[in-house]
Amino acid sequence: MKKALTIALAAALSTAPLGGLAFAQTTNSTTPMAATSAMTDDMVTVVIISDQTPDETETQQIPEMYKNATPETAASAQTEIKSDPALLDILTKKNVQIENVVGVQTAASGGKIVYVK
Repeated sequence: MKKALTIALAAALSTAPLGGLAFAQTTNSTTPMAATSAMTDDMVTVVIISDQTPDETETQQIPEMYKNATPETAASAQTEIKSDPALLDILTKKNVQIENVVGVQTAASGGKIVYVK
């Protein structure tokens, strides 16, 4: 019994580093990106929230707080955009109307995901 337990434990521990764990994390930062890293168009993703999304998996990936955004959530996101000139410029170039933004997420890489209604 002890030998079988030892073998099972050794097998489990020896395969653990091979599987590895990866977690994508986002932060809800209210500060603009550092001046040392310039924001580019490819660092900003615009997600349009629609009631009639043809693919249900798309709507499942949108955080609930942005699907049903409160006025406070939207105001916070719009304030964040207005305080970041680089982000504001990119969104203007992408024809995003700031008053329709309901949320902004900052990825660990510094990129932004902007949710628009």
